[in-house]
Amino acid sequence: MSKESKEPEVLISVENHVATLTLNRPRKGNALTATMNALLLQYLAQIEKDADVRVVVLTGAGKFFCTGMDLSMAASSSSSEQDVKASFSNGLQVFETLYRFPKPVIARVNGPCLGGGVGLVFTTDIRVVHQDAYFALTEVKRGIIPAIISQYIVPELGSQKTREYMLTGRRVSAREAHPFLSTIAATPQELDQQVLSYATMLLESAPGAMANIKRLVDTVSSGGEAQRASRIRDGVEKAYLEMMQSEEAAYGIMAFVTKQKADWSAFVKDNAKL
Repeated sequence: MSKESKEPEVLISVENHVATLTLNRPRKGNALTATMNALLLQYLAQIEKDADVRVVVLTGAGKFFCTGMDLSMAASSSSSEQDVKASFSNGLQVFETLYRFPKPVIARVNGPCLGGGVGLVFTTDIRVVHQDAYFALTEVKRGIIPAIISQYIVPELGSQKTREYMLTGRRVSAREAHPFLSTIAATPQELDQQVLSYATMLLESAPGAMANIKRLVDTVSSGGEAQRASRIRDGVEKAYLEMMQSEEAAYGIMAFVTKQKADWSAFVKDNAKL
C-alpha cells in the first residue's frame, strides 16, 4: 500500500483563525473522488460551526491544484439513471457548499486546474494563483461536458468565452485568466505571502457582514430570480444525466483510463455503421 493511500484525501489545519483544506491525492493530480467530496463536506460543516475560524483556504498538495473528477472511478461506476443522479447530487453539493459558504474562501492555486478543478476555483471569493498554473476545461476531449461547474463559470466568463474554452479544451494561462483572478504570484513563497495578506485583510472584517455581503452579491447577480435558478439547475442535471449515459462518454472515459487518445473520427465512423 502506497503512502498516499494511507493518508486522508483531504487534510485540514487551523491556525490564527484560518482553516486550510488541502486536496491530498498528489499522485493522481488531486482528482476528485466520492471520499474526497465527503471529507470536504464534513470539514466545511465543522468550520461553519466553529466561530473561531473565520477564513478558509483551499489548495492542493503537490504540483496540481485539482484535475477534476477522477474518471478512472467514473469508468467503473454504474450508468443507471439512479446512480448517475446520485453522482450528480453528491458532486453538486460540494460546489454549492463552497459557493454559498458563509465565511470567505480563498483559493490558493498552486498549480494546474482541469475540469472540476476550474469549477472549485470559481466557487471561491478570492483567487491567488501561481504564475505557472493554467486552467483547462478538457471534458470535451473525453466525450463529457462540464455540466455542474457551468453554473459558476458562465456568469463570470460570459457566454462567448465559456463556449471557446469548453469547446476547445485549450489551456488558459494565469495571465490570460487574470481578469477573473485576484492576483498572480511569481514564486511559491509569494503565493503564501499573498494568501496571508488576503487572510489578514479578511480577519479585519466583521464576520456577520461578510456573510451578508456574500448573500447580497449572489442575490444581485442572480437578479433574485429563484425560479430561473431552479430552471438552470434542472437543465444542468438533465445535461449531466444525458452525458454520463451516452456512448461518447463511455468511449472517451475508457480511452482516458487506458491512456489512449480518443479518436473521434473513428468513433463517428463506427457509429454511422450501426
